[in-house]
Amino acid sequence: MTVTTDLVAEFVRAANSLPKLPAAERRRLLERGVTASGALRGLLLKTGKVAPFDASTEAVVGEIVENLEEMSDETVAKALLALASQIRTLRILNREPAALI
Repeated sequence: MTVTTDLVAEFVRAANSLPKLPAAERRRLLERGVTASGALRGLLLKTGKVAPFDASTEAVVGEIVENLEEMSDETVAKALLALASQIRTLRILNREPAALI
């Protein structure tokens, strides 16, 4: 498995066992997801591949991180799953050859 595949799996596991995770671990996972997503999106841009993504997911998750103590388990779980999905998709797009125009 790759680092990104492991990260996606870790996010899904965390979302499924969220009540057991302390706030510090939730924060760490969300921050890692935002960083990884941004890096993968940046790589797409750097390699000239078209990416149908913007930073909105990362911005929303950033707000969740800032107010983590006030967020429900469901909200945090949805944020983890959204990041997992976005990271998975960005990883796939990064592996595809650039489109010829």
